[in-house]
Amino acid sequence: MDSPTTTPLPWDLLLHHPPQFPYELPFPLPAAEPPADPSDDGQPLGAMKEMIYKIAAMQPVDIDPASIKKPKRRNVRISDDPQSVAARHRRERISERIRILQRLVPGGTKMDTASMLDEAIRYVKFLKRQVLHLQASNPPPPPEAVAAVDWPEGSRSSFELGFGFAGDCAAAAGSSMTLRQSP
Repeated sequence: MDSPTTTPLPWDLLLHHPPQFPYELPFPLPAAEPPADPSDDGQPLGAMKEMIYKIAAMQPVDIDPASIKKPKRRNVRISDDPQSVAARHRRERISERIRILQRLVPGGTKMDTASMLDEAIRYVKFLKRQVLHLQASNPPPPPEAVAAVDWPEGSRSSFELGFGFAGDCAAAAGSSMTLRQSP
């Protein structure tokens, strides 16, 4: 009788001979970019967190301090000492600002204060990168185009008023303005 020949099983081949990818990619892989902001810690945002930030950036937020509920004070005696009163007012202002910030940061109301502040830092950095990206992809109009705007009767441009953001006002006013042809 012939001796049985043993053929290696497919997974044995894979373990001892890792697959080789013989083809090159038709495009170069992007190089790792250094952070644009030196204060940026260089940590990439996860895809899910970035999506949450993008969605949150488009949501309206009511930050009116009057609409934020203050916690009920327990039945305790409040000191009349001027130093205590000043310290209490300072703590109340800080608490109010923290509550406003919690409403601005995505998921901020579901976190403790320290975590929410960390998340606020990341969110502000994300928003800063978004602004830079939008500015790079949509440059402001040239000054001669802004100066050629016919303002509606009785209105004044911010440029005439000295505010220096006439392009924003021109875009905000929309159809009530027409552009003159520059000579």
